[in-house]
Amino acid sequence: MIPTVRASAALRAPLRAVMRAPPSVRAFSTSIVRRRIEENISGERLAQLLQEQSAKPLLVDFVAEWCGPCKMLSPVLHKLASSPDLVGGKDIDLVTMDVDHEIGAAQKYGVRAMPTVIAFKDGRPVSQFVGVLPEAQLRQFIQGL
Repeated sequence: MIPTVRASAALRAPLRAVMRAPPSVRAFSTSIVRRRIEENISGERLAQLLQEQSAKPLLVDFVAEWCGPCKMLSPVLHKLASSPDLVGGKDIDLVTMDVDHEIGAAQKYGVRAMPTVIAFKDGRPVSQFVGVLPEAQLRQFIQGL
């Protein structure tokens, strides 16, 4: 039998207040927000994503396993891509590509140093940066897309 845990009085009071609120206050959003975050994609997968892409920005993070700065940048990009409220409500998709495994794609987009992040809109590159940026500058970069 699964044990039942009762909510403490400290939790029950706020819940009662919410339940007494008018429906407009306690309504939940049912819209689906679709964010794509994919790791180690192939050149073919990138081409497919760029063909399907709309006006929603797609950030491609070109990385390498041996790249120390890549390991610093990637977690911050993941955090910002998964939390639009951190970047002024901007909704973006993020993919990473290992340049050692996808040399042709890296050459196609002129990647010469890692990390390189290229932003695409409507299937075309619109902005990019090379190296690690502080989180505040990353936010500005994403908001400017």
